Amino acid sequence: MRRMKAILILLAAAPVCAAGQAQAAPVIDVTAHGARVDNDPALDGPWSLAGPVPGPRPSTASTARAVSITRADPVRRTIQRAFQSNSIDAATRDGYLRSWSAALGTYRRLSGQRRAELGYVIGTIRSLAVQKRLTGRLAPLFLMLDRNREWWAKAGPPASGARLRFGSSRVLFQYFPGEGLQLHPLGNFGEANGFWYAKRDGDLRSLLEDLRKIAVNRGGFLTWEYYFAFGGGAPPWISGMAQGTAMQAYARASQRLSDPTLLEIARRARGAFEQPTPLGVRARQGSLTWYPLYSFGPRLNVLNGMLQAVNGVRTYAEISGDQEAQAIFARGDETARAVIGKYDTGAWSLYDRPNGRPGNEADLNYHTLNRDFAQSLCKATKAEPYCRATEHFTRYLKEDPTFDPYRAVPSPATAGKGVKFRFRLSKISRVGIVVKDASSGKIYLSTSIVLPYGPRWFRWVPPKRRGEHTYTYSLYARDLAGNSASVSGEVNVKGRAQGV
Repeated sequence: MRRMKAILILLAAAPVCAAGQAQAAPVIDVTAHGARVDNDPALDGPWSLAGPVPGPRPSTASTARAVSITRADPVRRTIQRAFQSNSIDAATRDGYLRSWSAALGTYRRLSGQRRAELGYVIGTIRSLAVQKRLTGRLAPLFLMLDRNREWWAKAGPPASGARLRFGSSRVLFQYFPGEGLQLHPLGNFGEANGFWYAKRDGDLRSLLEDLRKIAVNRGGFLTWEYYFAFGGGAPPWISGMAQGTAMQAYARASQRLSDPTLLEIARRARGAFEQPTPLGVRARQGSLTWYPLYSFGPRLNVLNGMLQAVNGVRTYAEISGDQEAQAIFARGDETARAVIGKYDTGAWSLYDRPNGRPGNEADLNYHTLNRDFAQSLCKATKAEPYCRATEHFTRYLKEDPTFDPYRAVPSPATAGKGVKFRFRLSKISRVGIVVKDASSGKIYLSTSIVLPYGPRWFRWVPPKRRGEHTYTYSLYARDLAGNSASVSGEVNVKGRAQGV
C-alpha cells in the first residue's frame, strides 16, 4: 500500500499531457506486490497520445444516480439469461456474479472520489443491462469492472490520462477522471504495433490473445468498443482509427507469427468499414467516403484519425490479399488524397474540419501525427498529396511564426483612447506584446496569450499625458515546436487638450 501511494504521488507530479509530442507514455504496472511506473518503449510511437483524451470530470451526482438507477438488479438477470441461453457456461456465470457482488460491496465501503470512479463503471454496466445491450459485452465490461474494483479498493486517482496494466496481462486501461479506468482500444492496438516493431513476439501474441477475448460482435463484425461518455457520444461507441489499427496489428502479427487465426480476426473486423455510422465507421460525404474517428461524430473530420484508419486497412489488405478490404482502402485513399491539402494552413496543420469547414489547428502531438501518417501513406502509395503534406508538415516544425502584416491603429493615436496593435499570425503560438515609453523605457503594457492563426490584435489605452509621446512596441511569438520570432514598431500618441 505504501508503494502504491508513492506511485500516485509521482504520477500526480508528472501528468500525461495530450498537447506534448508523442513519446513513451508512463504505464503503471499493478501486481500483487504493489505498483511501479514503466516507461515502456513499446508505447513510444504515433499512437502514444492519439484518440480520446481525458476531459472535464462528470458530476458525482450523475454518477450516483446511474448506480441507483433501480432497486431491481438487471445485471444479475442478464447474467442468468445469458447462461440459460447457453451464451456462457456455469463457471463463467458464477464468476460474473461473484465479480458483481464484490464490486457492489466495495462501492458501498468507499467514499468520495474513489466511490464515484467505481460507481461510474457500475452505472455503465447497469445502464447497458437495462437497455438489454449487456449480454454480448459481458467479457470486456466485467474485465473492466474487476480492474476498477481492484484499483479503487486500494488507491486513489492516478494522474489524468495515466495508463495501467494488471498482473501479467499487457491490456491497457486509461484513467479518465470521473469515469474510472477505461479500456482504450487505440492505446492497446498501438501497444501491439509497438511490440511488433520491437520484435517482442511473446508480448505481441499475449496481448492480441487477451484482446481477442474481449472483442464484441457489433452488428455482424468484430470490434473493440469504448465504454465511457466522450465528446457528446454515449457508450458503447467505436473508432475508425482504432479499428484500422486493430486490423493492422492482427495482420502484422499473423504474418510475423505464422498464425492464420490472427488474420481471420482482422478479416472479421473489416465490416466496421462497411456499415454506416453510428453502428460502423463509414460516413458518406457527397461523393466521398470518410472513416470517422468517433462513430458518434461522422462529420467531425479529424485528419489523423482518417489517415491512420486508411493506413491500417491498407496494411491488412496488402498482407491478406482481401479484395473487399482493398476496395475499402481505395475509397478511403480517394478521400484522404482529396482533402489532405485543405488541412494545410501554409504554416501548420489543422486538427479537424467539422462539417467540411476549417476547425482547430493541431497541437504539437497531433501535427506530428498528421505528418507521420501522411508519410506512411506517401511511402506506400507515392501519391503526390501525401508526399507534399509530409514535406510541408515537416518544414512547419522548423519555421518561425510570422506577424505579417502588423501595425498600430490609429497612428498617430490620442492619449486616453484605445490603440489596437493588429497583426496576422501565421500559426498557433504564444504571442506577447511589450509597450514602452521610447524616452524613459518605462513599460506600460506587458502581456501574452496563446492565439490561433489569422488576424489578431492587442488593445492598449495610452495614458493621459500632456504633449506628444513616442512609444515602442514589440510583438513576439513562440510556436508549439519552440520556434520564435519578434517584430517591433513605434506609435506616436498626441496629448489630449487640457480639460478634455
